[in-house]
Amino acid sequence: MKKVLTSILMIIMCLIVVSPTVLASQSPVDVAKQEKQNIDKQYNPKGMIVTTEDGQILYNYHDKKQVDPASTTKLMTMNLIYDDIKSGKVKMNDKVKITSRYEKMSELPNLTTFPLKQGETVTINQLLKQAALESSNASTLVLAEHIDGNSSKFTDRMNKKAKELGMKNTKFTNPSGANNKVLQPYEPKKYKNDTISHTSARDMAILSTNLLKEHPDVLKITKLSKDTQSNQELHNTNTSLPNEADAMKDVDGLKTGTSDNGYNLELTAKRHHLRIVTGIFNVMPYPNEQAKHARQKLANALTEHAFKQYEYRKVVSKGEHKIDDKEYEVKKDLYDLVPKDKKKYKLKVSKDNRLYVDYDRQFIKDHHAPSVKVEATTHWGMIFLYILMAVVGLVLLGMLTIIGIKIYFKNNK
Repeated sequence: MKKVLTSILMIIMCLIVVSPTVLASQSPVDVAKQEKQNIDKQYNPKGMIVTTEDGQILYNYHDKKQVDPASTTKLMTMNLIYDDIKSGKVKMNDKVKITSRYEKMSELPNLTTFPLKQGETVTINQLLKQAALESSNASTLVLAEHIDGNSSKFTDRMNKKAKELGMKNTKFTNPSGANNKVLQPYEPKKYKNDTISHTSARDMAILSTNLLKEHPDVLKITKLSKDTQSNQELHNTNTSLPNEADAMKDVDGLKTGTSDNGYNLELTAKRHHLRIVTGIFNVMPYPNEQAKHARQKLANALTEHAFKQYEYRKVVSKGEHKIDDKEYEVKKDLYDLVPKDKKKYKLKVSKDNRLYVDYDRQFIKDHHAPSVKVEATTHWGMIFLYILMAVVGLVLLGMLTIIGIKIYFKNNK
């Protein structure tokens, strides 16, 4: 009996390790252990989510819980600026004159890690790099004021965009993500009584997915480990980038965040046509170097785990296929994200004749599984053969009936 119980427990443990549907019940630290990352449980984040660039949720851990986004807020700021560039409102090479006000902003110890000097001219591209790499709060405020006249208007736009995207648990209080008490006297006046922004891991996944879809060029900045401006080097705070302290293969963005509420990271990597986006929020304690690196290691481990579990590939080619014992003509190739274990999914045809891959899966708002049009195949040759056989059968039946009648009358004369 003891051996039977042991065997059952072993089977259950195996299912927990490999099943994508069970994965969400495990803590990030537990999943990281499967990737040979032994991280203390105290570094479990307040919220975490792993998605694809198409919005499929591969893992979630308290992903709707309210968290402090800190400087990952700058992803929304960048999203709006890229929107403005796309619409022609501003250009990447537009020049911004640094005023006395902007210089004073950059001199506050909590506002910047990169100085701005009165009289110098910088481009929007340079300010974006300062905000994305060094996480300069001053550069973010300068961008907001330059584009919209004041940071209150820009923050209004941030919240409007969040609402449009369906970020239901989000409110931004400034373009940088810092506490407004720290930004004084440069905080958005309309939001001066609101101290910190709040969001959720899922909402930030919605934001990152939109940013990558609408403005993939953002990766040209977020993938940089360093940059040089005015003979000074900018260093990216994302240490999961190649050749950095917590380097992971194929990482090319997006943004870190740090506040009294802990360490955050929106991380993305692309491998074999599959892009993964991992968000981790409020890793504590703060300040703590081990917690800061645990943030990176956890994000790396769960991203790597997703790559091992799933692949993006052509599932069905255009042409004729037998699905659920029925013949269909598939109108175009179907590409989709599927578990690498083929036993964990199957093909299905919907009532409106759409072919899709069926397995336990979730998506963020306004995203869904891909599908392609199919038509039930009509084999006219077989139909003709069936008709011919039916006709022949009727003729034979008629002949046998006539013969039978003749025999009957002959025997009864």
